[in-house]
Amino acid sequence: MSQFIAAFVLFAFTCIGSAHAATVLSEPELLRVSYHSAKMNAERDYFVYLPRGFKQQEQWPVLLFLHGNGERGDGKAELDYVLIHGPLFEAWCQKRDLPFVIISPQLPMYDQGEVDYIKKRTRADIPRRLTSGVNPYPSHYIGHDPMQGQLAETVLPALSNYEQSPRDWNTLADEVITILDQVITNYKGDPKRVYLTGISAGGKGTWYLASKHPEKFAAIAPVVGSAPLSLAPPLAAAKLPLWVFAAGRDQSDNKLKYFYPVLNELERLGHPDVRFTVEADMAHNAWIRIYAGQDLYAWFLSHSR
Repeated sequence: MSQFIAAFVLFAFTCIGSAHAATVLSEPELLRVSYHSAKMNAERDYFVYLPRGFKQQEQWPVLLFLHGNGERGDGKAELDYVLIHGPLFEAWCQKRDLPFVIISPQLPMYDQGEVDYIKKRTRADIPRRLTSGVNPYPSHYIGHDPMQGQLAETVLPALSNYEQSPRDWNTLADEVITILDQVITNYKGDPKRVYLTGISAGGKGTWYLASKHPEKFAAIAPVVGSAPLSLAPPLAAAKLPLWVFAAGRDQSDNKLKYFYPVLNELERLGHPDVRFTVEADMAHNAWIRIYAGQDLYAWFLSHSR
């Protein structure tokens, strides 16, 4: 009898141990994935973030992030600059368990190497995933220009030529879509829950990529990146859910007044699902507040194709 009891106890503890082991979730991972860039005729890398519990779940929502002008690079030694802002910074550097497979490619430098804020950047600017704690947010990032309302401006700065730009995300559109398809296939992506967002130049890229491939995305969120009217019709026809963000103190070529024409055009075309948020007290880098919050991620997850 004692042998039976001992065997039973051992069996019970084995079952408990097995059940406990089954609930242990895999740790988040940040992968560098190589591909051949036809545009640059060179091998380049992009980041893929795998969330906590990736191995235990069969399908995952996918979030494609397009960085801004300041994070360009060679797709190799300079790829880490795309960690500075956005959902990848939040998930990896700030250790937030965002439930997405996150894709972050990098724009080539093209002719932007002498732009002041790129020329002055250093690797010390790149945040890291710390062993203990997380990275501090900037102590002051609101901006200093006075808040003031802005009337719509119909003459847009250079945006009307975005589709012909020789240096922006439009030049890599085909490659980015190929990357997206490969990640969905290789990293358990759910093709019905694919989301797109980007900041500044990447916000403009978000408009562009979604207008060319609206069937790929369940929802998109351009952040402080305005768009020309020419991109509105495909988005309205697809009724693709949009959450657009602008900043009241923005003094870049993405001023608040440049957002109204395309938003009014979407409304005129009958688009039923456009949300517009103005961070009235924020400067161009309003994305810090936007991605640090939870609302955008929850909104994404509320949409499925």
